[in-house]
Amino acid sequence: MNKKLHELNRNEIKEYIFSLQLEVQGQISNHNNIDDFLDSTDIFDEFEEILPDQEFGVLVLTILNNFKSEVILEDLLNIIEEAIEKK
Repeated sequence: MNKKLHELNRNEIKEYIFSLQLEVQGQISNHNNIDDFLDSTDIFDEFEEILPDQEFGVLVLTILNNFKSEVILEDLLNIIEEAIEKK
């Protein structure tokens, strides 16, 4: 991603989450170890900087488990947008 998270609109953030899901699925299928992947990646750092711990955990689980639930995604997008506004 060339833009920073705070430069993205709601739809772009959603698409970014979907692209992270694809990237993570590819990485995990290559390495077969989620812990090693999480220890060696920085793809969640920008989210970690702005989200409270509980919401960050939900985001990570959503990405790792490839969840596509509109309810979860809408809640995450709301939280991310609020966090960006506060920053």
